[in-house]
Amino acid sequence: MNTVDNPYQAHGGRHRGEHRDPVARALTVLWGLGHIITLAVLGIAADHQLSADHPVAAPPARALPDRDPLA
Repeated sequence: MNTVDNPYQAHGGRHRGEHRDPVARALTVLWGLGHIITLAVLGIAADHQLSADHPVAAPPARALPDRDPLA
């Protein structure tokens, strides 16, 4: 069969009704929303880690011991 005579192969092999598939469209929307939500959560976590609003714990070398080591 010649590709010029077959309209489905002329469009890259699309099947009839593929452009009207609601399940594929819903899955594509969920996939996109999942990526957007993931990027938002990672951005919020990075912003929280890099912000100077929350106190930073002292490094272990500068922290005072809980009890006197000589006692």
